[in-house]
Amino acid sequence: MSLIRYSRPNAREISRSFNELMNEFFEPMTTRVEAGFTPRVDICENEKTFIFQVELPGVKKEDIQVELEKGILRVHGERKEEHEEQGIQMLRAERFYGSFDRSFHLPDGLDEENIQAQYENGVLRLTLSKQEKAIKKQIQIH
Repeated sequence: MSLIRYSRPNAREISRSFNELMNEFFEPMTTRVEAGFTPRVDICENEKTFIFQVELPGVKKEDIQVELEKGILRVHGERKEEHEEQGIQMLRAERFYGSFDRSFHLPDGLDEENIQAQYENGVLRLTLSKQEKAIKKQIQIH
């Protein structure tokens, strides 16, 4: 076992470390992330419906498409980059821009003609009703 002598950092070392950290944090980013993103989705089920909630912050309603074909629900679109004002330099860019695409295989027994879609506060809510024959019924035992 070897002993290592602890030396308390002085104020100059702390100041230099802090300055390096701040310079790194505020260093201008030279590349932008435009590869797209994958929105998060919550899927819930109750006795009569399936509910999909898709997080799409910063996406305009007109940039979202929802399709249902052959039992596959597809949500796709694009989050477009906002144009910066002239004279403003981007210091850090962490948001993802570009197209997105999510697909879900749906179970049989859904009413494909009766789908409701609502978009509010960056969340797309899709409600898919089950057909009457697909709803489980409790059978009374006599």
